[in-house]
Amino acid sequence: MFVILTRSCLGFNLDGSPGSYAKFDHWEPCINGSLSFEFKTDRPNALLFYIDDGHSSFFELKLVAGIARLRLNLGDGTVILSAGQSLNDQQWHKVEIRRDGEQTTLTVDKIEHTRTLHGNKFDTNNITDLYFFIGGLPNDYDQKLTSLALPSVVFEPKFRGSIRNLFYSSCAGPVERPTMINHDGILSSDEDLCERGNPCLNGGMCLTTDDGLMCDCTRLEFEGDRCEIGELYFNFFIF
Repeated sequence: MFVILTRSCLGFNLDGSPGSYAKFDHWEPCINGSLSFEFKTDRPNALLFYIDDGHSSFFELKLVAGIARLRLNLGDGTVILSAGQSLNDQQWHKVEIRRDGEQTTLTVDKIEHTRTLHGNKFDTNNITDLYFFIGGLPNDYDQKLTSLALPSVVFEPKFRGSIRNLFYSSCAGPVERPTMINHDGILSSDEDLCERGNPCLNGGMCLTTDDGLMCDCTRLEFEGDRCEIGELYFNFFIF
């Protein structure tokens, strides 16, 4: 159940300049992690997301001619998944990367594409500075290409547009908002009312839409405007 609570707000806006990027706390996809966000852009070619394990495994999500293309290598060769079209139409689009055992799924606007990957060598052990990037990488990576599992990511066109509702789950952990560690090229950052105070109860997820804040109760045994009605309470009165 989704219920609108208040006015909308944006996450952050990148200007697409040569040095623009947003850097976040590390994400551990493991065999059951997920990451999702919404974006809006006018650029048909742009880097959306990148992370690697400091060795040879990586996830790279980018727009190619307005199509979302996920390229990843988990130790068993590079695999590509593509979804969506005309995603540079200045409308909001939701993208999700989800792992479930050997299955990796790319979802764009509720359309899913899944591939089987037998490798599982995304190794985050003994790595304390593993971060992921939205929109681009810092310019200093131009001088340390060998530190990247996919050096060509440095030369991808930078993302210009807006990002909101960025969530991830590491190793089947809780869905949470990652922390932005550093950034460059952010045009503006509107106040995120979800961060100021989450109105959703019982673990409900606060989302931003064009119409306002919404509580997502779909993964919970609760309903109501703020996920405040428990399933047992609801069933009692139905009975």
